[in-house]
Amino acid sequence: MKKSILFFIFYVVFFNGYCQRKIEGNIGDLQIDKIYLFEVINELREIYRVIDSAEVRNGNFVFVLDEMTPELYFLGDNLKHGGYFFLDRKNVKLTIEQVTEERIRWRVKGASLDKLYRKFANELYVATNKRIRDSLDRCFYKARDMGDEAEMARIKKESIPYYTGEKEIERALVNQYLEKNRNNAFGMYLYYSKIFQFKNFPTLKDVDKERAYIKTFGMEAKKTRYMAWMEEQLTIYENCSIGHEAPEIVGKDTLGNTIRLSDFRGNYVLIDFWHSYCYWCRKEVPALKKALKHFEGKKFKILGVSSDFQEERWKKIIREDESFWDHMILERGNPASRLYCVRGVPYIILVGPDGKILTKGLRGQDLINIPDKFMK
Repeated sequence: MKKSILFFIFYVVFFNGYCQRKIEGNIGDLQIDKIYLFEVINELREIYRVIDSAEVRNGNFVFVLDEMTPELYFLGDNLKHGGYFFLDRKNVKLTIEQVTEERIRWRVKGASLDKLYRKFANELYVATNKRIRDSLDRCFYKARDMGDEAEMARIKKESIPYYTGEKEIERALVNQYLEKNRNNAFGMYLYYSKIFQFKNFPTLKDVDKERAYIKTFGMEAKKTRYMAWMEEQLTIYENCSIGHEAPEIVGKDTLGNTIRLSDFRGNYVLIDFWHSYCYWCRKEVPALKKALKHFEGKKFKILGVSSDFQEERWKKIIREDESFWDHMILERGNPASRLYCVRGVPYIILVGPDGKILTKGLRGQDLINIPDKFMK
């Protein structure tokens, strides 16, 4: 009996030790006391989830994880200062290669998938003139902060050739790497972050087609969290697909009263997802005004939905633009934008009197032409 118990204890300790993985590192001259490990949910929007933290002693740190899922991670002293690296299922050692005010570049030993990730990232950076695009972005943000709309428009126009070419070059490079890595975690990361997150699935047929495609990846690729995240997102797309009942939206109107999408049942409703800082959202206001006038006297409403954090500015812009229709502002954490798969604003959809989604992505003259077809 004693031998059996001892064997069991040895087995548990050995098995747990075998399953656990370590991330060891050294920060060199960087003066910090604690470092954080983040899972990268959305690389483009810099959405991370903290996994663990570790004390830094004499420049060294250690993370011991019970499970180390092969995927992209972010490691740094805070959300805004750190760097990416790609893990597989092995122990790794990290040292600092470069530190700037904006980021930390890690040198990784022990992860073959990280070498693949860095090779791809370096090729992409050079091929797409990322340095030039970063410079143009900084100029655009500076003009936006100053409220210089003319300069914003000029920079946007100048940037178009770089961004147009960049997407074509990136997609070709992604496809090249995907062809060779459909059976591993890096391949699934590539598809999730560089292709899936930029796709749209307006109908249930589109959702079903995508589900069938991602199942063609190899077993190791399908074991990643990327697979689970895509399935979760496809379920959301399914719930806001054309023909499906529009998810409920709850917010506060300009007087502070609770307002709901369901309050408009019985009307055709243009739901306009917008933001007071969005230049192109405000450019859409004249077309919305024309639509409101065109359908005057009919069961037609416009509902502006904003995620502004500054309520007074939100009200001020409504007054300035004379966008005098129904509006709601969402509280922090409100899931409406996620439930409607809003990836950018303005984003305008049409909901029918029965509360079902009729079409999506309307702009300009289509704000009149498309509802006209349903209302005849």
